[in-house]
Amino acid sequence: MQEKIGPLNGIKILEFGSFIAGPFAGQILADMGADVVKIEPPSGDPWRNSSRIMENEGRGFITLNRGTRSLSIDLKNSNSREILSKLIKKSDAVVSNNRPDTSKKLSIDYESISKQNPTIIYVEITGYGPKGPRSKDPGFDLVMQGYTGAVATEGKLFNGQPEVITSSSYIDFATAYAAASGVMAGIIRRYKTGKGGKISTSLLSNALAMQSLHLVEVEEYPTPQFKWTHEEKPVLESSGASFEEIMRSYKEKTRHPLYHCYYRAYMTKDGGINLGTLADHAKERLVDYMGISDPRIRDKDYNFESDEAKKTSKILIEKFETFFKSKTTKDIIKNLRERDIPCEPIKFIKELLDDQQALDNDYIIDLKHSNGFRYKSAGPILQFTDDDNSSFISSPSLGEHTDDILFELGFTKGNIDKFRNLGIIK
Repeated sequence: MQEKIGPLNGIKILEFGSFIAGPFAGQILADMGADVVKIEPPSGDPWRNSSRIMENEGRGFITLNRGTRSLSIDLKNSNSREILSKLIKKSDAVVSNNRPDTSKKLSIDYESISKQNPTIIYVEITGYGPKGPRSKDPGFDLVMQGYTGAVATEGKLFNGQPEVITSSSYIDFATAYAAASGVMAGIIRRYKTGKGGKISTSLLSNALAMQSLHLVEVEEYPTPQFKWTHEEKPVLESSGASFEEIMRSYKEKTRHPLYHCYYRAYMTKDGGINLGTLADHAKERLVDYMGISDPRIRDKDYNFESDEAKKTSKILIEKFETFFKSKTTKDIIKNLRERDIPCEPIKFIKELLDDQQALDNDYIIDLKHSNGFRYKSAGPILQFTDDDNSSFISSPSLGEHTDDILFELGFTKGNIDKFRNLGIIK
């Protein structure tokens, strides 16, 4: 096994993961030096076929499983218990994003594993949480976007249909960050108390946490979103309004008028930019550059609900859009940056593969896979100044480390040949 560096060096983790949340949690931990053994069935993680390159290798998989080791084993075969038991006893933590009933059926649930290793840290990822009527239901990022209000808040329609967030499975990724944090918190707690334990996180909890800015309510001071939801939405629904009309009403009534001008994306003459003028002084520099005035910026008591305010808002939105559309992206970016006004051009994701800022910080890295191909992908999210991060390890091929791991557990070549003949391992 290649010696790994990082603060989690020496920590052994079992990952019973598939698709995104579990595997990305494993990758985060592997990036920090942990020895993450990814347990895969003989058919492999289903995500290996996401944007497939060759048999058992897909772009979706290779970018989420960097630095982990693959052990291909049939946990449905009762003869696999000997291997599983040794793995459990030598591991510090488990990450699992299987459905609870699946984990129990395979004897990889917390109750089964903790009997063999009472000090193990077990992080369980579920769709909707461990309690309540939806606790056994599977979770999917896209479905959770709709369930938790993200799709409605985005308010995007394409060809008359609601659009989901496609730039990222952001709920899955947020849940992976939480799971990795849970492993580390559990290890620290075990260091203090000597006890293991089960830690739970879910797609639902992370989807809500990621929308905290929209979710908070103070009884005496209801937000426009809250009032719209309880007052206007029922009226629209009862009147037979289309979903498109409801979405338009929500966007118009719930997004602060200043955001319609100062914190948004704009079309330029030849592209687009994102404008991030949240601070009042930046707003003032912007309108000064544009040669217009905005009475709303400094007046803390400005009544945004008045008819005059709504008229002013509409006029200013038109002025802003016309102004930016009259400039090239290059010119507007140059002029805004000279005035210390936050902005960036709208790029397409593949352009970032050659972005110097990302490359200089190893946010984009180049890897050689054991199957012979090279690929670029997003790099580690954390860098530790005392460690040399120049040697990155690619994602594993299916079962690539099966024999190595079994040798480390004390099994002989004869044992391994027997397991393979019995169909336990690949």
